Amino acid sequence: MSIKHTSIKRKQEDGINEFDTSLKMENTKKVVDYVFEYFNQYLSENAIGERTTLQNEKMQKLQKQLSDYSENVQQWLLQIYEDYDKQIHRSIISQLKKEELFLLYFQDSDFRSCSYEIYANLVKRNPFLKGQTEYLFAFIKDHHRIKSEEHAISKYPFISEEINNWVENTQEKYSVNLFLFASEYAERFYDDSSLWPVRHRKKSKEGYLDYEYDYKQKANLFNINTLYTRISDRPFMRKKKQMLEVLLMYVWLHSIDSDKDNYWEEYCSKVIKSKD
Repeated sequence: MSIKHTSIKRKQEDGINEFDTSLKMENTKKVVDYVFEYFNQYLSENAIGERTTLQNEKMQKLQKQLSDYSENVQQWLLQIYEDYDKQIHRSIISQLKKEELFLLYFQDSDFRSCSYEIYANLVKRNPFLKGQTEYLFAFIKDHHRIKSEEHAISKYPFISEEINNWVENTQEKYSVNLFLFASEYAERFYDDSSLWPVRHRKKSKEGYLDYEYDYKQKANLFNINTLYTRISDRPFMRKKKQMLEVLLMYVWLHSIDSDKDNYWEEYCSKVIKSKD
């Protein structure tokens, strides 16, 4: 049975009145549920008996890779792989890596806007994505959750009570991992020296580098002025510019630069009121 006929059958069973505008939201949710039901039930049951042993092995391997995603998202991705031999989640993740602020998303509107943009980028080469925007949206939200949770906050260091409370409260209330965001931002900044202001460049003592980033500058470290302008409207970022700079400095000195000069302690003594 096709997805079209399944939806018609379920609408008739539930007695949906498509012309009652007062029930628009409720009816839309029901129709979306029909689509999920179709992928989870009808296709799964019918397809299992038609696969070869090798196909089953590939499907099981892929399902294991996708095990952290919700069941509905898993079934969607597995069905696409079975029908089109395409691991579409890889293409989606590749697109998400270009979204510099992805780890700071916290509202459905953030994920929805992102899903529309990625859909537009992928649908020409992957026409089977037509009509699949809800699944794409669900995958993107799931991926954000998984990525944020796999780097547990408990594994990050203690910097100060104020900063660590900010990080923990943001994770708990908004499901945003600030340490992870700072880590990925700092890595991108390190990899692209064209982002470094001329005043922040210094001749490298290492033979394989022309310049090093001068993290001892006093203003606009890591281009934080531009970054903060883009994110200051988020509730967990308001009046947190200095604390964000501290996170970036920690990552830079402990994960990117070896901090040969032991600058971290000096920096903390200047910018953190009380380093507990």
